Parts: sequence; structure tokens; C-alpha cells
Amino acid sequence: MFRSIIFFIFLSSISAVFAQGKAKQVLLDSVITLRKMAQNRDIQNKDRLEFALRAQELSKQIDEDSTILKSNRVLSSIYLDTDDYQPFGFINHENLKLSQKLKDSTIWAYSHHNLGYYFYTQLNNDSSYYHYFNAAKLYRALRDIKNEGEVLLNMADIQESEKDYIGSENNAIRAISLIETLPQNENNLETLWSLYNLLGVNTFRLGQYDDALRYHEQALEFSDKMEDNYVYNIFSRNNIALAYRELKNYDKALEEHNRLLDDKKLIANFPEAYASYLNNLAYTKFLSKRFDDDQIQQEFMKAYETCDTLNEPKRMMFICNNIAEYYMSKQQLDTAYFYAKEAYKYGRESQSYEEVLVSLKFMSNIKGGEEGRAYLNEHIKLNDSLLQIERSIRNKFAKIEFETDQIKAENVQISRERLIFLLSSVGLLVTLLLLYIIITQRAKNKELEFSQKQQQANEEIYNLMLAQQDKIDEGRTKEKKRISEELHDGILGRLFGTRLSLDSLNLQQTEEAVKTRGQYIEELKSIEQEIRKISHDLNADFVTGSSFTDIIKTLIDNQTQAYQLTFDYYEDDEIDWDGLSNKTKIHVYRMLQETMQNIYKHANANHIKISFQLKNNVILLMVEDDGDGFNTGKARKGIGIKNFESRASEIGGKVEIFSKIGHGTRVKIHVPL
Repeated sequence: MFRSIIFFIFLSSISAVFAQGKAKQVLLDSVITLRKMAQNRDIQNKDRLEFALRAQELSKQIDEDSTILKSNRVLSSIYLDTDDYQPFGFINHENLKLSQKLKDSTIWAYSHHNLGYYFYTQLNNDSSYYHYFNAAKLYRALRDIKNEGEVLLNMADIQESEKDYIGSENNAIRAISLIETLPQNENNLETLWSLYNLLGVNTFRLGQYDDALRYHEQALEFSDKMEDNYVYNIFSRNNIALAYRELKNYDKALEEHNRLLDDKKLIANFPEAYASYLNNLAYTKFLSKRFDDDQIQQEFMKAYETCDTLNEPKRMMFICNNIAEYYMSKQQLDTAYFYAKEAYKYGRESQSYEEVLVSLKFMSNIKGGEEGRAYLNEHIKLNDSLLQIERSIRNKFAKIEFETDQIKAENVQISRERLIFLLSSVGLLVTLLLLYIIITQRAKNKELEFSQKQQQANEEIYNLMLAQQDKIDEGRTKEKKRISEELHDGILGRLFGTRLSLDSLNLQQTEEAVKTRGQYIEELKSIEQEIRKISHDLNADFVTGSSFTDIIKTLIDNQTQAYQLTFDYYEDDEIDWDGLSNKTKIHVYRMLQETMQNIYKHANANHIKISFQLKNNVILLMVEDDGDGFNTGKARKGIGIKNFESRASEIGGKVEIFSKIGHGTRVKIHVPL
């Protein structure tokens, strides 16, 4: 009973799981369709976002982490395309957790990469560097050279902006060693240009102008290989000009400046760059001391006015400091002070404190006295503050890397402890499973042993049946032979003698005598032929090869007599009973016996039909009765019917029962040869 309940629960669970699985597949198909539509860039971003949000919603209904993660990634890409950074950051935080849970290192790396960019847009360089650092380590483990190189570029860029020039240089060199192993396509060339340009900026900041010039020239070489290289070229040439200026090679510097400013597209497409480059030209001319003041002043003023209309405080700061220095050299202190004050204002506004220091120094020198000392004190305080920040920044990124590695080491230890616990749990479960298997196997062995004993008993019963039938057949054969000999040697001999005597009477020639003798003689011939036929039939061994058929017929005869039933029997002559195993014959015998017993017990029948037919290499045993019949849909399977079906299953056959109340029952048993 308990097993039946468990089996029923199991079937119910399977049905529920199947139904649930089908519904889940429908949802998953919808999610996949929505994702494809969200990734179609021919559709407006607003509609793409709606598709992606719907895909995410359905994914959460499916409640599979991998499905949610894939939908989140599509949503993340749309937020990035639309510069919607707050939800972009939120979704990548979620992706980070899911990828860690799923141990998907690729998505884990992408999530760190995206979060690094998100925090960069929020001007949170510490968090940005932390996520870029983790992304780089994961890309390295994945052997993803391209992404590792690009992330190292981003880390180096952050370090340069925080004045960690040595750290920036190290990461840039590491990135170059990776990207240079890749094919020189447009994207990789752009990355290499950015890396060499960054190396040039770092070495320039460190006062290593020869190295800066070399790096910027290498950057220009990569730019020249790019198809859309205009912006990269003008940046590199401006940086080359500045490096030449610091090396006091003013001719080369002016050559690069003039080449840039002679470009007609520059002022039309990039007026802010034009203003900066014009300021650089004027300042280089000022330092070279080979140009007249009117020309220099005109170029400074044109740069100032152009930039002033563009609302570019950072560029205005540089221009104003350069103009202030120029007028200080000319001892036009009021004008110099005005531009130094302007530079100070723009520097504070853009938080460019290095240029603020320059403007404070200028104002201190210009004003002198108490006012000059006030500017000088502010300069000292700001300079000390910047030095303190720089000292902390130099160690900040190394500290981030150290702490991240330390956290990873702790996580490894925790993972190791969890693994030990997991292995212990698995070991315990395996032990319990083995115990269960051993107990179950013992029960199965006992059941198999019982089945084998039952099979052996069946074989013995069948052999006894065959032996009994052999003895019966042997007795029949002996009896038939005895009768045959008596008929042949006794009766036939006497009749033959009588015929001869009658032949002798034929000497009497009366018509009546002849007619009478002829009749007797013909009659005796007829008797002689009949006796010969009987003798021949009795002496023939017609039992050969039909022992199992005789057993079946004996069973039918005995059962129908005991149950007071009439019967019709048919057997297909093409059935080769010798080709069947003893096991199959026993099961056929038992199933026929069980069927007839069921007819006697339940059917109230008067007549039965039994037939053995050969169809498509299958023996079909069919038993029909004219009894009461029953409702097969409502009938419960008793032990008899279960045993019936079990026997059929053991020989690879099947049982079919057809019945209707008031119309009898038909049982079909299929026995494969």
C-alpha cells in the first residue's frame, strides 16, 4: 500500500513537472524573441528598452539565474547605448552577483569591466580602478588578451589623472605587450595609439621629454595606419610640438604648430582645439624670443577670444596663465595680474589645481607686500595639500590591488573550507546511498532467488508432464501394436480362409449360388480392406512431435469436463511447438489454465472457444466465453490478473482482455516466437 502511494505521488510529481516544464519553455521562447528584438539596432532605443525590460520580467518568472543573467546583459547594453548610467550601474551590480553564483568567469569579468566604466563616469576613480583591476585579473585567467589590454589602458588612464605616473606607465607597458600580439585592425590600432599617447603624457609629466617625444611619434605611426585618424593625428602632432618646445627645439616645435594651424578643417570642426593650438604657437614664439610682440599679442588675443566664446574654462586657464607670463616679462604688471586672476578663477572652477598654483605664484610676484604674501601662503598651503594627496595616491592603487588579492585569498580559504564540508557531506550521502543499495540489492537477490526456484519448479512440473505424457503415449503405442497384430494375424487370417472356401463354392454353377457367393466374397473383400486400414492406422506413430499439443488438449478435456463446459478447439498446423523454450510453454500452459479457471469462477459460461493461430511470427492464443462479461474500465486487477500479465511480460508477450456486460469475454495472449 505504501509503495502504491509513493508511486502515485511520483507519477503526480512527474506530470506536474512536465506541465511546468512545458509552460516554462513557452516563457523561455518569448524571452529569446524579446531579446532578439531588443538587440535589433534598426529599432528605436525606446522600443528596444521596452523589449529588454519585458524579457527581464519574464526571465524572473522563469526563475533561472542563467536566463536572468542573459536578459540583464541585453538590458545593460541598451542602458550603455543610451548613456543611462544609473540603471546601467545597478544592473551590472546584479550581473556581478549572478555571475559569481553561476561561476561564469566571462560574465563576471564583463560585469567588473562595466562597473569600472560606470564609476569612471561618476568620477569615482577608486571604485572604478577596483573593478577594472578585478576585470583585468579575470580576463588574464580567461586568456582574453584584447579585453585585458583595454582594461589595463583604462587603469593607466585613471592613474595618470590621479598623477600616479609611474603606476600608469607600468600598466600601459603591460597593455602594449598584450595588444601588440593582436591583428592590427582599427580597434587595436586605436588602443595602441591611446597607450603610446598615454606613455608620452606620463613621461612628459615626469620631465622625460626625449622619451615623451619618442612615444608620441610612435603613437603617430599607429594613427597613420588608421582609416579615420584625423583627431588622433592632430593630438599627436600637438604633443610632439610641446615635447620639442620643452627640449628647446623651437624650430621643430613651430613647424608642428604651423602644420596644425594651416589645416582649414581645424577651426571649422574643432574650434576649441584651434584656440589651444594657437595659444601654444604664441607661447612657443614668446619663449623662442625671435618674434615681435605685436604678432605674439595678436595670436594670444585671438586664442583668448575664440576660447571665451566656447565656454571652455580649462583651456581658458592655460591661455590666461601663458598671457600673464608674457605680460610679466614685459613688465606690464596690471595686465599680467588681470590674466593671472582670470587663470586662478578658471583653475578653481575646473579644479585644475596645478595651474592654480601657477597663477598664485604669478599674483604673489606681481603684487608683493602683504597681498603678495597672502597669495604665497595660499600657494604653499595648496601645494602642501596637493603633495599630501599625491603621496596617498601613489599607494592608493597598490593598496586596492593588495586588498583585493587579500580578499581573494580569504575567499579561497573559505571556498576550501566549504569544499571540505561539501566533500564530507557528499561522503556521508554516498555512504547512506551505498547502504540503501546494499539493502535493496539483498531484497532483489532474495526475490530473484525465489523467482529462480519458482522457475526451476515450473521446469520440473513441465518435465513431469512430459514424462507422464511419454508413458501414456508408450502405453497407447504398445496397445495399438497388440491390437494390430491380433487383427492381422487372427481375424484377417480367418477371413482370408473363408474367402478361399467361398471361392471353391464357385464350382457350383447354379445361377443363384454364383450370385450369392459373389455377394459374400465382395463383402469379405470390403471387411479385409477395412481391417487392413485399421491395422495400418493403429500401427502408425502419429503422436510424434505433438506432445505439447496433447498436454494442452488433455488440460482442456479435463477442465471442461470438471467445469461442465462445451468447447471448440482450433490449432494452426504451422505452429512449431518444438521451437519454443520450456519456460514459454509453461507460461502458456499456466495462462490457459488460469483463464479457464476464471471462466469457471466468474463468467457463468456454458461454452468456450480456444484457438492457437500463427500471425506474423507471433502465436495468438484466444479464449472466448459466452458468460456474463464485465466492465473492464471499472474492474480492479486482482492477484490472478497481475500474475497473468507478469507471465506474459516474462516471455516478451502481452495480454488483451475484451469484455462487455452480457456479451461474454475474449482474452488474447500474444506469444512471440
